[in-house]
Amino acid sequence: MPDETILQSKVPSHQSGKTLLDYLSGRFRYQTKESWNLLITQGKVTVNERTVPPQQIVQKGDRVAYRVVLKEPPVDRNIQILHEEEAFLVAVKPGQLPSHADGNFIKNTFIYLITERLRDKGWKGDVRLVHRLDRETSGLMVVAKNREAHLKLTRQFESGSAAKEYLAVAKGIVSGGKFEVNGAIGRDAASQISVRQKVVPEGTPLSKPSLTYFEKTQNLKEASLLRCIPKTGRTNQIRVHLDSIGHSLVGDKLYGRTDEEFLAFIRHVKAGGDPAFQGEMEVSRHLLHASKLSFDHPESGSRMTFESPLPKDIQEFIKKHQ
Repeated sequence: MPDETILQSKVPSHQSGKTLLDYLSGRFRYQTKESWNLLITQGKVTVNERTVPPQQIVQKGDRVAYRVVLKEPPVDRNIQILHEEEAFLVAVKPGQLPSHADGNFIKNTFIYLITERLRDKGWKGDVRLVHRLDRETSGLMVVAKNREAHLKLTRQFESGSAAKEYLAVAKGIVSGGKFEVNGAIGRDAASQISVRQKVVPEGTPLSKPSLTYFEKTQNLKEASLLRCIPKTGRTNQIRVHLDSIGHSLVGDKLYGRTDEEFLAFIRHVKAGGDPAFQGEMEVSRHLLHASKLSFDHPESGSRMTFESPLPKDIQEFIKKHQ
């Protein structure tokens, strides 16, 4: 019989008072409400180590556990640690690797693999993500190794005092050298994809201001290599901004594509397919790389800067399309 993995979640205060079914189906949407109902009635879900019915009310601090046989899609596990010390480490995440657990990905994630690597070396302390990159975005990431370092580093990323730079390959020849995209980002109301966002008029409900500086560094055949400096930290910010000017990322499965094209990709992955498949895409992932990162040391306060060159797949695309 295949080994089962136990996934656990502690109920936060704002979810207290919901039924177990509503809590699970609302927080973990990779399963439908009907699927969660079946799993609960089959005894696959427990609350505080007891099986309960779907309408059981959960309270703050309750431990919800779910037994599952994981069938995770393949990922690129080639994580490179550039710098490590007692309080934190800096590593290069490859493309095709989620930062954290999401949907079908639980163990095949950057934070899980980094934690395993540290535990194998005898580390027994905290292992916490300071910030995140999209699954297909490669590049520099910071991991805190104690609570105090996590708090100090996270504040820098949230306040914008940590400086980030990306290199991106965008579709088409972008006009001009240096330019900026400045506008609010909100949900794309015309799309059936709940996670799709767009640049919306200022003052749109639930939107957030955003700003990215861009500099074109090279013209390619029907594409442009850009240096990108986000001054705010919105979800998918660079991808949304490039799509808003008609130059979405090469290989982007969400932006610059129709809803149906994106949903076809999601169905492929949920059926156990390789998330790196090309399909109608010209490359296996979107071409975005977190290339430079600067922040203050969480203990000494000294400024630290790390750089990561373009990975092989982006280099090969550039060479092929010069």
